Amino acid sequence: MPTPLHIPQAILDDMVAHARALDPYECCGLLAGNHGTVTQMYRIKNIVALEGAEKLSSFDPAKAAHLERLSPVERAEIAFVMDMADFSAAKKDMRTKGLDLQVVYHSHPHDPARPSITDIKIATDYEEIWTKINLPTPAYLLVSLMEKSKPDIRCYWIDGGMATQVPIMTAP
Repeated sequence: MPTPLHIPQAILDDMVAHARALDPYECCGLLAGNHGTVTQMYRIKNIVALEGAEKLSSFDPAKAAHLERLSPVERAEIAFVMDMADFSAAKKDMRTKGLDLQVVYHSHPHDPARPSITDIKIATDYEEIWTKINLPTPAYLLVSLMEKSKPDIRCYWIDGGMATQVPIMTAP
């Protein structure tokens, strides 16, 4: 059983608020802290709705072709690409505060809180990139809004194309 992540209830609530604020589009962000305990949340702009954004990520050819057929607004409902300026600012703030990246999160407005095939592929592609940019490999957290009144939050380690659920322990 993977080691649980400790995430304060206030941060879980803020992620749900972020997901609801952008619904029906996917939100994305980072959680930082130390030793499996999250203390800081960073909302990152999802730029997938921008023209050409479908080419900015490591989407597989079928997903990229599908995204190209959609309008920018439609793309934002089923995918996310983090704004690199926001990501870089978050990374710098983590370093300043002595925090480590713990989690990459995003929402699934219409789907369950489990990694999609694309989520797993991108996480697998990033396994070697995290060390190159001096960040630890994060867990991946999903906020599902399938049941709008009862969001589902689940976290996973994705390693070698396999997703394993990680328990989330909440704190006040």
